[in-house]
Amino acid sequence: MAPIGVGRRLESLAFEIAAEEFDGEIVVEPIPGYQMLTRQRLVDPLPGVRAARALASAARGLLVEQVRDARAAGRSWDEVGEALELSDGTTDDPRAEAAFAEVVEGRRAEPTWHSFRTPSTYWRCRSCGELVTDYGPIGSSHPDDQESGHATTCTRHQAALARWRADTGWD
Repeated sequence: MAPIGVGRRLESLAFEIAAEEFDGEIVVEPIPGYQMLTRQRLVDPLPGVRAARALASAARGLLVEQVRDARAAGRSWDEVGEALELSDGTTDDPRAEAAFAEVVEGRRAEPTWHSFRTPSTYWRCRSCGELVTDYGPIGSSHPDDQESGHATTCTRHQAALARWRADTGWD
């Protein structure tokens, strides 16, 4: 696990890249429920997505380069796997093989068990202010199947329902 400060530094760098390279506009807003605390946010989050992707690509290249240097310095694939915080025995592959698969083949070794939970993420809706669970675009196209948690009066969700009705002809 990376030290806590690394995440904050990356977030700051992502905002800087979003603003400088992808024409993002940063605003500072109060944190709801706190009188003096603020946070940075991009007016349009897509430049932030582009910046985060650029950082991930650069980090991936740096990872491959550092692993090559480690191997050239005599470090084993097992040691590389340990540095990657891969557990030995939690996958079908030994740690050394899992490290090689991740770094060279670009695939993350799958654990031997699979979660029964549906993959999801969450975010606070800017229209209704509610915490929304987002199940992604897989499965049903109905907005209620893709997101849950919007307020019944949410204009964003009501617009998504109207688009769905127009696209599908369902009422």
